[in-house]
Amino acid sequence: MKRAVLLTGHFPFQKRRPSMLWVSHHLRAAGWHITHVTVGYSWLSKIFGDVRLTTLDGPPHHGIHHHGTNLTSIYSLPPIHPVKTKRAPINRLLEPSFGLFTSHWRPLLRAPLACADLVICESGPPVLLGPLLAEQAPQAARIYRVSDDIRLLNAPDILLRAERDHGHFTRISTASPHIAARFADHPNVTIDPIGIPLTEIRVSTPDPYPTPRPGPIAVCAGTTLLDIPALTRLAVARPQWQVHVLGRLRQTPPTLPNITWHGEQDFNTTLAYIAHADIGLAPYRDEPGVEYQTTNSNRILLYRHHGLPTLGPDRLCHPSLPSVIGYSSPDALDRCETWTRAPEPVPDWTKLAQSLSQNGVTEPPEVTSTPPDVATKPRVKTVPEFACKA
Repeated sequence: MKRAVLLTGHFPFQKRRPSMLWVSHHLRAAGWHITHVTVGYSWLSKIFGDVRLTTLDGPPHHGIHHHGTNLTSIYSLPPIHPVKTKRAPINRLLEPSFGLFTSHWRPLLRAPLACADLVICESGPPVLLGPLLAEQAPQAARIYRVSDDIRLLNAPDILLRAERDHGHFTRISTASPHIAARFADHPNVTIDPIGIPLTEIRVSTPDPYPTPRPGPIAVCAGTTLLDIPALTRLAVARPQWQVHVLGRLRQTPPTLPNITWHGEQDFNTTLAYIAHADIGLAPYRDEPGVEYQTTNSNRILLYRHHGLPTLGPDRLCHPSLPSVIGYSSPDALDRCETWTRAPEPVPDWTKLAQSLSQNGVTEPPEVTSTPPDVATKPRVKTVPEFACKA
């Protein structure tokens, strides 16, 4: 049985189902043993009430736990994890203590890494363990899977430096041409698109919205990089729209008669809200770099699968994706209201799991830019500058 170690900020059992949980699911179905390591928490998380912990159904399992024959989970709390405050002097004082984070994980990871064939390290706090992974798993393919542009997520400087020091990884993998271009100096960068769970979403779901409907239903299925002012302006501009927001929030949201804040929901509930909506909302913060979400956003892929128009910042738009409509597009809101559903083909998560588990010789570099929806040669040795805007 081949063995993989996944290091991520997510838990193996949680309401939201991000990409690494689907990768784990499909690798296990293909005969792999997975050690799922939840990284990015510390005793600071307990003391200050990390909102990520409050949305779990129950307290996470501390220590090492075996869930059947093909899944092991590891969760532990070091004294501190990489954090960033609003005060630069405090950040400088904190940085030397982040060595405790690596020291804490060293003995816990030694055994699973020693017998690993594959190590997948997801962007975020796990990247700080890059040197440790190379030291303890020299025999394994070590992939840095860049799911997010951590520069937009208030990442501490030490994580940004660790990301630039990417020589400890044998491969950089991402779904975004924009992110791939940032790692052009690495000898093995691959564009590996994300997917959706095609089998699970074929099941019909009951309509969760109240009837009769007073107007179009617009769903925002996620709160990553959420631009609440933009969402508020939209709700005010279209008072007949019923806006439903799913996902955890770090602050109390504004109260408007046509916005319902549902909080974190499980995956099946989220699917139902998307499947029965009329409009998909992607109100990401409109700032440089957010265009990576065009290819990395789970919600946008699910909107596309169900044939919904996706409304968001202009930076998300690309000629190859006519269903993504920018705020400043001509008659943007009217186009959303009159949109004719046209479901788009979207890959299954199986393809990403297969791609990450295949680490042989890659193909030569691309000579043309890669559209965000399709990559004819997605495996590339190095990534040149991309001309496309999404």
